[in-house]
Order: sequence, then structure tokens, then C-alpha cells
Amino acid sequence: MSACPKCNKKLRFFDISQFCPACGVNMRFYNFEENFLREAKMAELSQAGLKVKLRNLKYSFSGSKWITAKLIVMLLPLLSLLIPSGTFSLSMPFFENNAHFGILGFVSAFTDGTILYVLDMAGAELVGDVFSALRNAMLGYVVIALFAVFCVVFSLFGFVSIKNMQKFATVFAGLGILSCIVDMILIGLFAKTATDSLLVSGKIGFGLFISILMFAAVFFVNLNLWKRGIHPVYDEGVEERVAIYKRVKAGEINIDDLPQPVVETEETRKIEAAIAAEEALFKKNFNKIEGEEVK
Repeated sequence: MSACPKCNKKLRFFDISQFCPACGVNMRFYNFEENFLREAKMAELSQAGLKVKLRNLKYSFSGSKWITAKLIVMLLPLLSLLIPSGTFSLSMPFFENNAHFGILGFVSAFTDGTILYVLDMAGAELVGDVFSALRNAMLGYVVIALFAVFCVVFSLFGFVSIKNMQKFATVFAGLGILSCIVDMILIGLFAKTATDSLLVSGKIGFGLFISILMFAAVFFVNLNLWKRGIHPVYDEGVEERVAIYKRVKAGEINIDDLPQPVVETEETRKIEAAIAAEEALFKKNFNKIEGEEVK
């Protein structure tokens, strides 16, 4: 339930008039000038935040050659996973399949039930060791794919945090390199374990070597951006308005205590000069009309 802005009397459901039933004030226009100035100040400050976000968005895609390089290399680790990093063959009773360690191979292995079969057989007594090794190699590859996706996400959404996204991309690219090395070891262990099995065979490929190079490219570019930093150039007064807006939202500054405009810039000075010129022209014409009427 709303209340009168002057006397704070609570309005009833059927009090539809713009005049307060208690004090009679016109509630629609009460403190109109003060409210108008307050909203104008808040609009000035909040628009500054939007301008910062838009400028960050622009610089995150076209701020420098290094940012362009970041956008070019961000997909390379994910694309490198299309190259097979090894193969495995299953010749089990009632189940036989050949697949490879790669995104397309894993999609095919998932759709035909091979992955679920491997997970089930990892607990078997006779062939559990070789299937456990295969399962670990698969999980390692999934981790690599996740790190590759994170590299794309943090590179693509750099505007969310100009300062931090390059750090995250650098860290996950480094983790991607490490995970590639670990998975190469896991695939090698699986291939070695499979040599003693007549039902399962495996072989390591060269795909993860390519992936390491691609992750290294993402790591190098984002590390360089992390050290150099991304420095968007904002319009005059924008950063100062953003800082003031944060203090107003935190309750450190009362919006009514701020001047209008809150931050004076070359743009606001031109607007004030234009308003002053219009006021002077109006007074001149008004005085001229009054003089003619007196005559």
C-alpha cells in the first residue's frame, strides 16, 4: 500500500485521486523538481556503467593485435581433438568394435554403446585391468576436452572481466597441456596392458602432441595479455561516474548531495552553454515584446 509523500498517510484502495485525502497535497507533483534532479543524476551515473560495459565489449574483440590473436587461437585446442590420439579395438563375445581417441571417435563410441560397455567391463575379474586402463584413458581425454572448452569460453567472454579472463584462460591452457601429458601416459599404459590381452588391443597416436602445441599457443597469447593488460579508453568522466555510482549504491554518498551534472565534462559544458544561449535569446525576445507593449 502506497503512502502520501508529504504526510506519509497510507492510502486506501479507493483513494484514486492525485490529491492526498489527509493534507490535500498534489502527490503527483510533490517535490517534482527534486525528484526530477535525482532521477537525472541516477541516469547520468548508471549510463556510465553501461558505457564501460560496451567499451569493454568492443576492446575484448578488437582492442589490439594480441586480442585478435587470442580470438584466432582459442579454438585450436578444441579442433586439435579431432585428430586421433590413439586407437582401441574390442573383440569380446557378442561385442566387437574399433574406435579411436578423438572427439568424433568418442561420439561414435557413445552412440553405439561402447563407452557404457567399457565402464561395465572395468569391474570384471578377468579383463578388468585392461578395461580400467581404457576407462582411465577415456576420462583423461574428457578432461582435456573440458579444458579446451574453458579456453574458448574465457577467451570469448573476455568482456565480462577485462582483468581476470586472460588469467583464467592462461591457467586452463596450462592445465590443458598438463592433462595432455597425463593422458598420453594413460593411453600408453592402456596400450601396454592391452598387449597381454587377446580381446582388447590399443595403440597410441600423435594427436595429443598437436593438442599440446595448440594449448601452448593459447597459453602464450593469454599470458602476454595478462602481463600487458587490456586498457580500454573511456570517454571523459565515465570512470569517475562509475566510481561515484558504486559509492551511491553502497550508501557512502547521498545522491541529493551531488551536483547536476554530477561530473562536469566538455560535453556537459557544451550543453550548458547551449542552454544558456537559449535562455539569453528567450529573455531578449521577451524583453523586446514587453517593450513593444509598453509603447
